[in-house]
Amino acid sequence: MEVREVDPGDVAAFAPWHDVLTAAHQALRPDDVLPDADESRATALAGRPERDPSELIELLLVLDGDRPVGGARIELPLRDNTHVSYAEGAVLPAARGRGAGRALLDAWVERTRGLGRTLLMTELDEPPEGNAAGRRFLERHGFQEALVEVRRDLPLPVPDALLDRLEAACAPHAVGYELVSWRGRCPDELVGERAALGRAMSTDVPLGSLDWQEEVWDAARVRERERLVAEQGRTSVVAAARESRTGRLVAFTELAARPARPEQVDQWETLVLAEHRGRRLGTLVKVAALRRLGREVPGARFVSTSNATTNAPMIAVNEALGFAPAGRLGTWQRRL
Repeated sequence: MEVREVDPGDVAAFAPWHDVLTAAHQALRPDDVLPDADESRATALAGRPERDPSELIELLLVLDGDRPVGGARIELPLRDNTHVSYAEGAVLPAARGRGAGRALLDAWVERTRGLGRTLLMTELDEPPEGNAAGRRFLERHGFQEALVEVRRDLPLPVPDALLDRLEAACAPHAVGYELVSWRGRCPDELVGERAALGRAMSTDVPLGSLDWQEEVWDAARVRERERLVAEQGRTSVVAAARESRTGRLVAFTELAARPARPEQVDQWETLVLAEHRGRRLGTLVKVAALRRLGREVPGARFVSTSNATTNAPMIAVNEALGFAPAGRLGTWQRRL
């Protein structure tokens, strides 16, 4: 087995990396709509040093002879959590048991140690039928599961009658708040508030035993993220709740879709600040986002989200909207 670093600026070298990771994921979840090569490459290019990114991104490809059999994307936070080295990797099912996974892991560990980082972190996607091979691999190599989330999917469109009913039931609890929404670029007058929500999101949600520290967010980081979403060819839809008295954003949710391949929409962050919980703001921002998504991306067919098993309030919100379990997602870590 040979492990090579892949330059995302080299289109010919990038193609086999993207193809093998896509094939490995589709073997696990054949119905998922995955990033195409252009979107994946935009993500990797955004993590190059010359972009002054919030995190560096490095790509690894493992070859069995001259045949690509697996790969990984390493993400290295730069503004915060600089003890962490995060990676997403996979090996083709037909190539397992021959040392490809171990070769990738060894290369990741070597790179992490060389940077003086001390914590490996990765996620394991387990569809309803499970992912026994992935779980065995992580356990065998000293990883421990630190956070357990359940993936839930929501068929679209959500019936208007259901959205109307939820909105009417929640409105009396949310007196003193107003809803705002946008597509793509956050309005200039709200970007500082959006940054504050990003900072809170990093630690104000259930983290299990993850060794994850508060993230550094400012307006520049919000704009950097928006540029990446645009370069990926995605559409983001954000709905937020603003406290009328102060004008402060106190809750938000974000959906991300690929207009060229709109079937599957990703639910990104959802947060209600702790001091504003109990006012049904989580439901109201989600209803508002789904309504706007229906206008902006009419071809969307389902939304996928993941919630920590301990996050009972958000699970209740999602189940009221019609989200149903579709597997689990574990975040695993290993100290070096």
